[in-house]
Amino acid sequence: MTPPDEAEVAVRIERVLHAPPDRVFRAFLEPDLMRQWIVPDELDLDRIKVDGRVGGLIEVWHSRNGVSTGKFEGRFVKIDPPRELVYHWAFVGTEPEKGEYFDTLVTLQLRAAAEQQTQITVVHERLAELRQGAPHVHGRLASGWENCLDKLDRALVESPADLR
Repeated sequence: MTPPDEAEVAVRIERVLHAPPDRVFRAFLEPDLMRQWIVPDELDLDRIKVDGRVGGLIEVWHSRNGVSTGKFEGRFVKIDPPRELVYHWAFVGTEPEKGEYFDTLVTLQLRAAAEQQTQITVVHERLAELRQGAPHVHGRLASGWENCLDKLDRALVESPADLR
């Protein structure tokens, strides 16, 4: 049996964002801030709801060209500001009753880098079910994170007043 490719098991991304850890951390919990970056460019954000506490729910509804593509939803497992955030992150299709629900786990670790910068590590794991049930989503997971982190970094740089 061939061992699974590492990208099938987990996506790991490390990069530096141009804001201090507390601002980056808030951008993962506050709906007004999340609106600026939480969906990849190919999707439109329709609605977002966040209960930013351990056990709290996050829901992000999205569409493409005016047609619903489902939502992301999750539940916060660990919130340790401004160092670590862990949450379940499910990809919910337009027909979850037919099995379009793929639960994964995201861990974010933040640490101060150079002045006013943050080293972020994103580990998105438990991907086997997603890979099998929604390979089109799984195949775009790493590029989706890269795109969203690009948008987040731009928002942190271009909209500092909104992120204070």
